[in-house]
Amino acid sequence: MKMQKCNHELKCDFYGCKNLAKYAFSTKGFIRRELVFCENCMKEMYALFGEVLVPKGVESAFKGRKRKE
Repeated sequence: MKMQKCNHELKCDFYGCKNLAKYAFSTKGFIRRELVFCENCMKEMYALFGEVLVPKGVESAFKGRKRKE
């Protein structure tokens, strides 16, 4: 999968949105064409993904270890 800036003047793929697309999303063959999104729709989609997929913190290598004396 690949995300890049849209090089052409295309309408956003979200239903009801009439803005011009700024970003293009390609799946390299899984979908026959790129999906294009405007900046507003991309921000809304990012917020919705953030509600479902919450990243977990990385455990520190030094946390919880006891010192050897």
